[in-house]
Formats: sequence, structure tokens, C-alpha cells
Amino acid sequence: MSRSIKINLRVLYGIAIAAMYIALVWMLPGISFGPWQIRVADMLNPLPYVMGFEAVLGLTIGTLIANLISFYGIWDMAIGTLCTFTYSIINYAMGRAFGYRKWLLPLIAVIDTVVVGIFIGIILFSSIAKIGEPLPMFISVIPGELVVNMAGAIIIIPIVKRYIGSR
Repeated sequence: MSRSIKINLRVLYGIAIAAMYIALVWMLPGISFGPWQIRVADMLNPLPYVMGFEAVLGLTIGTLIANLISFYGIWDMAIGTLCTFTYSIINYAMGRAFGYRKWLLPLIAVIDTVVVGIFIGIILFSSIAKIGEPLPMFISVIPGELVVNMAGAIIIIPIVKRYIGSR
């Protein structure tokens, strides 16, 4: 495959990831926002681990656009996007440093969940929106996030690895 075709394919992967993320959030807004959220789109969170930087960009841009409909407004757009960029970079770095290791998949899900708990539960919900105290807000975000991140890491990543491979 020529270099320009490979680069264009990577751009298309990033666009597709962003589009899937946006679609999943906008189709399920009632469960995608709030302290007890189950953001189904977050099943895509571990993608940078196997796909590369195009997944970092796709998830980050997808989060920014998806959060346009958030009731937390510009704060969710800013904090949510920074959150996504943070765990995406961590996932990408882990993939670069260790390569594909199946035993890392649950750890990636836990790391992503903790990052979301800090950024969304503590920073957005507790500090900015003043919904509650930091620890309860952190804890409220964890169950739904852990479920979708685990599903993404354990189910989606091996499939993507098999059919698309590492980049």
C-alpha cells in the first residue's frame, strides 16, 4: 500500500471514530450526560491503544462535537474534551510502549474510568457544576464508565486488532 493511501486511510479512520462517537452520544443523550451516566460511546475509548494517533484525534474531536448538546454547556465541551484527550494519549502511549498485550486491556479500562471520574465527576460535576461533593461525584461516574470501558477494552479492541491491526 502506498504511503499516501495509508495516510488517507488513517484520516478516514479518525473521521469514522469521531462520527461513531458523536452518533452514539446524540442517539442516547439521556444516559450520556450526568452523574449516573452510561455513555455507550465510551466503548470506543481504548481504540488509541491499537489504532494509533488517528484514534486520539477522532475521539477528542468526537467528544468536543458530541458535547455540544450537553446541559453543562461549554464546561462539558472543555473539560470532557480534555478528559478524552488525556486518556486517549495514555492509551496511545501504552500501545507504543508495550505493544498489544491482552492482559493490559482491563487495566486500560480502569485507567480510562479513573480519568473520567476525576475530570467529569470531580472537576465538572463537583467543582464547576456544584452538584455534590468530590468523592460521591467521582464514585457516581465510575459504575457506568467501568462497564462501557471494560466492554470496549475486552470486546471491541480484540476485534479491531484482528481486522484492522495496529498502526
